[in-house]
Amino acid sequence: MQQFKAKLKLIFLPFLYIGGITLAAYTFLHWLLAIRFNVVSLPEWYINFAIPGVLVFIILIIWLRPHLKLLKYNNNGGRSPIVFFIYITGLAWAIPTGISQQYVETSTGKLTALDSISQVNTLPITKYYTVKQFYSAKKAAHVKIVFSVLGKNNTDFVMTAYTAVPLFNHLFPDTNIITAMRKRANPKTLVIIDNKLSTMQRLKKLTADSIRFMRYVNPSQVMPQYGEAGKYGALAVVTSRYKLKKDPEPQKIWPAAWLAIRYSKTISNRLSTTEKDLNFKVFVAKCEADFNSEPLDKLTYMNRITANNDDFKYYFAAVHSRNDVPDEEPLIEPLIFLPVHEPFAKHNGNKLFWILTSFSIGATVFLLILLCYRLKDDDKPKRKRASRRAVQKDRTMVDDPTKSANNFNIHPAD
Repeated sequence: MQQFKAKLKLIFLPFLYIGGITLAAYTFLHWLLAIRFNVVSLPEWYINFAIPGVLVFIILIIWLRPHLKLLKYNNNGGRSPIVFFIYITGLAWAIPTGISQQYVETSTGKLTALDSISQVNTLPITKYYTVKQFYSAKKAAHVKIVFSVLGKNNTDFVMTAYTAVPLFNHLFPDTNIITAMRKRANPKTLVIIDNKLSTMQRLKKLTADSIRFMRYVNPSQVMPQYGEAGKYGALAVVTSRYKLKKDPEPQKIWPAAWLAIRYSKTISNRLSTTEKDLNFKVFVAKCEADFNSEPLDKLTYMNRITANNDDFKYYFAAVHSRNDVPDEEPLIEPLIFLPVHEPFAKHNGNKLFWILTSFSIGATVFLLILLCYRLKDDDKPKRKRASRRAVQKDRTMVDDPTKSANNFNIHPAD
């Protein structure tokens, strides 16, 4: 029992407070520098796993290793078990520290309610959003396909489709495009649909799927045909029914934000090129079917993806995969959101449970292993007590010869 209490006090308790202080300090700095003031921007993998892992192991080696040296190891000249102890204690704290970074990011994120999606550009940026009015233009979705080889010895071939769907306030024709064009024109601007004079009312009744492209035409190009009525220019619209002699340049779009959807499939990297091509075609067909059935108009809330997210660069590439965004758009970081269909109350998931569970498992394993070793100083108290008894015995023999003689079964003469 004394051994157990001593090991708890000298080794296990330092293990608890050294790791606990490290977790709390790193989590606070993460929140302060990366979340609150956004002065540090690193990839999520570094913040959640790489840095906590390295930091925890370094701190444990510096401060916990001297405590582990108090144990008596019977390694018979082999490698010291201290290395194994450091590994176990490192995992016991590195895993919950990494999960804690994800938890603090989701738990401190604010939820902003928007009446329309265009308000996202006028209000302070937060982590989560609910939107009453928006339109997701699936027909204008941008896709970036990424191939990668993973696994030990490059055994896995991964195909990933990163899809970015533009978000507007209303149905595609009655949205940012018309607003942007009318800023450059007069309310008396003509509306020409399929090379015939029309009205703005008819344009607004067209569905998104029926419009092939739309652009503003300068007065100098309109007036030769329509005379004085064309002095304010025109909005030229071409529907999908109209036959063109050649395909036009893609129209420019000004979405308020983008929805991010990701599809992935892993196959064996040992397959031939022909087999990989066949699997890719099946994968694309499956993605199209899943995307068409995706209930984007029924999302519960949106989760904003930041630039340090591991997938952000691929969604960014998807946004610019087509020549339909303004020329200045690459200089502006687009707002990209993940659609979420579950209640906001579940946005933290089971992170807190896994923090406590992972630490409990690691601490229990460490304590069980700790019980298998004894402290180096365990035999010193016994030697001291035996020495004190021997000294007391010698003193008794000197002070009382009768007792000394009786101890040796010798009786003095009468």
